[in-house]
Amino acid sequence: MTQPFFKRLNKYYDDIGKILKGQKDVASVFPNTTDIGSSREKVYAEILKQHIPSSCNVLFGGFLFDLSGQESRQIDILIINDSAIQYNFLGDGGSGKSFACIDGTIGIVSVKSTLDKRELENSLANIASIPDQQPLTQDRYSIGFKIKGFDDWPYKIIYASDGIKRETLMTALNSFYDKNPSIPFKKRPNMIHVLGKYLVVRVGEEGGETRRGKPLTPNTFCAFDIDSDAIGLSWAITRIQEITQASKMVVYRYHSIVEKLR
Repeated sequence: MTQPFFKRLNKYYDDIGKILKGQKDVASVFPNTTDIGSSREKVYAEILKQHIPSSCNVLFGGFLFDLSGQESRQIDILIINDSAIQYNFLGDGGSGKSFACIDGTIGIVSVKSTLDKRELENSLANIASIPDQQPLTQDRYSIGFKIKGFDDWPYKIIYASDGIKRETLMTALNSFYDKNPSIPFKKRPNMIHVLGKYLVVRVGEEGGETRRGKPLTPNTFCAFDIDSDAIGLSWAITRIQEITQASKMVVYRYHSIVEKLR
């Protein structure tokens, strides 16, 4: 039997979803779509800040780069650990844009006002453009500590205040990767959360099962709409916490950036 606390916790996350929905309605009175989008980014980012470990830094993107100088496309929200260098001079106060090295990045979020087919494909392409981290060699992490899922960092979220029907999105999602099979699974979103409608999660290499015990095929997407806001918010927070904790065991070195400056 579910304990009363977990029922209250479920309601807690549901209430946060309602707050997000309320902020969406307020943002809709802004005079242009740029202001609306910016407002929704800030609201979702603030929710993350209030729940993920305090050692995380939540920045407004920007883009990600690697130590060879490769850059990603637009990324709306960047979550980095407390060992990563911050490039936040232009983004200080949330009014500008930041950028970050992929090494030390915990999570990213692509934020959309309305997730239709075109905006979905835009987000998928942006996520696919994220450069690779440095290889996790033995001299870069604590001896005896096993780091799971490193190749799938950062945690990748697409969040939207509204969107197309779940079935339509799933068709567009699978069609995009059918046309772009070279995009590795680690460069595909871990989660797509459309507020008040549904949640889509990527099943990992180990597979899994639903709450009812139905097996899930590895490296596929699974969609559902029951308690999607509560599960979507709590799962995003939990995964970011897990990666944050594991990242503390990794050594990040940025001296090569200085050597490449001209």
